[in-house]
Amino acid sequence: MMILRSCTLILATAVLVYSFPKPVQNVDLAAVNTFLSSLAASDKRTDSLVTLNYQNMASKKNPDHDNAKDNLFTKVDNSVMETATYLCIANLQPYFQLDSDTAIATDDSNYATAVDNFLTNFMNTDAVKQAFTFLQAQGVLTNDNSAFRQKLYNLWFAPYARNQVAGTNGFKVVFNGEATGKTINRFANWYGFYLMEAAKIFDYHGWFTKINVSHELGTGQPCDVHL
Repeated sequence: MMILRSCTLILATAVLVYSFPKPVQNVDLAAVNTFLSSLAASDKRTDSLVTLNYQNMASKKNPDHDNAKDNLFTKVDNSVMETATYLCIANLQPYFQLDSDTAIATDDSNYATAVDNFLTNFMNTDAVKQAFTFLQAQGVLTNDNSAFRQKLYNLWFAPYARNQVAGTNGFKVVFNGEATGKTINRFANWYGFYLMEAAKIFDYHGWFTKINVSHELGTGQPCDVHL
């Protein structure tokens, strides 16, 4: 599915760049490109299982005006939401705030359990298993599942600060997003958008540019969203 492929692209890139002692220039970059291309080609998309309602173009002169009275997402099929990966993402979202000045509750046992479940599910997916095998073949990783899991934790969940408070991490940036006041600074996942719209955190006001690339949100549909 698209989430897993996106995660694996980030994983492969990050580990190749930041792993030591083997510098990235000694890695076969052609092999990296071939691997990522083959992984993307095997992507199981959810386009046919998601119904979007773009409605009207948003107002550039008056962005507060709502030109889309209905939600952007009309329906997401239950077969998507009941998938283990999407369930893990949904279970983690309540622990994050859009602002980056609220510390992540790393001492919350329920949060720790949700993180553990996400990592376990993530590592058991075919996409990540393929990435793990590939990175071993490149000499970047050893066959040490615990060390690999720690790298994944550091990549997705190690908290860091935008300002003074350790209020963000990789997972939050991708799946929950970040905002300063009412301005969205970072957001990169359609399912997180769907969950927030369903919870009435986001209010879709219409689109600015429609590009016939994909039905998946986040692949070329700039829009006006209010918090």
